[in-house]
This record gives sequence, structure tokens and C-alpha cells, in this order.
Amino acid sequence: MKGPSVKSKKGRPAGTHNESVRCLLLEAARKQFSVREFKAVSIKTIAESAGVNGAMVHYYFGDKKGLYLAMVEQIFAPMFENLSELEGRHYHSIEAFVRTYTRLLAENPWWPNFVIREILFGDEEFRDVIITRIADHLTPGLLRLINEERADGHFRDELDPRYALLSLISMTVFPFLAKPLVESALGVSMDEPAVEALADHTCKLFLSGVRADGAQS
Repeated sequence: MKGPSVKSKKGRPAGTHNESVRCLLLEAARKQFSVREFKAVSIKTIAESAGVNGAMVHYYFGDKKGLYLAMVEQIFAPMFENLSELEGRHYHSIEAFVRTYTRLLAENPWWPNFVIREILFGDEEFRDVIITRIADHLTPGLLRLINEERADGHFRDELDPRYALLSLISMTVFPFLAKPLVESALGVSMDEPAVEALADHTCKLFLSGVRADGAQS
């Protein structure tokens, strides 16, 4: 006899459903929270979008807040993972970050708008979580990379790493924040070839601006 479906069964899901149900809920939460604020999204809406019972949210995440925070963690994980792999004393680490981060944004075009919306207009508790994650994990790593380039003589000695990082992030993120304008006003489709060209342009423009005289290209 066929057992009960994931949607109809309350409590703990069986065997192979464990990870798949959790992933379905995280994906459904991402879709809902990327277009609506926290208070406007219900557990019922998320569960229905995932095709599971609402009890699964409580089982895996405790409550809606727990699901939201797990989703935020999932959003940042690839970026932090990538940055940790790039840290080290080599000239192309900044370039590698720009190229990887640009591709990541292209694959997740909702991401930068979600982060900006939550920082500017989101619930104070969640805003603090996002700012803390960026301040504790993203900013120090990139500042370390820029300082290492200065110490190695690759970047200008008078360069202020904070402003350099601000410029780097702005150049990388803004095209995706303004994607409709970029596509309409500039005729840039932001398809894969355009994204690769954009990453190449950003790398060349940033590195030519911060490079020390006589440093190897």
C-alpha cells in the first residue's frame, strides 16, 4: 500500500524526504521573501509553495523566523565560501573574486535587491543579522586581500582600502541592482556573454585604478 505523501503527513518526514523537504522549504522561502516583506509572508503560503505541510516548517526551522534566518545563511554561504578560497597573497585574488561574484549575481539576480531592501527597509532584527554577516565575514576578507596587495607592492601605497572596497562592490553590484535600466537604456542583455564581458571590464577598470606604478598587469 502506498504510504502518505509528504504534504499530508504531519511531524517528522520519512527517510529520503528529509533533505529534499528542507530544500523545498528554503527555495519556497527565497521565492516568497525575495518579493515580499517578512510580515507579508505566512508559513501557510511558504508550505503551499513548497508542496508540503506547514508542520514541516516547524520541524526543520522552529518557526518562520528560523526559516528566514536559514534562508539568509544559505544566500550568503556561496559568497563566503568563495572568499575563503581566494584569500592569500596573490595578485589575481581580487580579479577572481570579481569574476566569481559577478557570475553568482547573474545566477541569482534577485539577491542584491533583496539584501538592499532588507538593509534599508527590513525589520531591525533581520537587518542587523544581514549587516553583521557582511561586516564579520565579507568585509574583513576583502579588506585583507586589498591590504596584502598593497604590502606586496601591487596596489598603490596611498590607497585607502575602505574606499577601494566600496568602489569595487559598487562596480560589481550596481549593474544587477539596476538590471532593468541597464537592459533598457544601455541595451546590455545581461546574458552569459554580457556577464563575462562585464566582469572583464570591472576587473580591468578597478585594477588599472588601484595598481601601483610599475606593478605587473
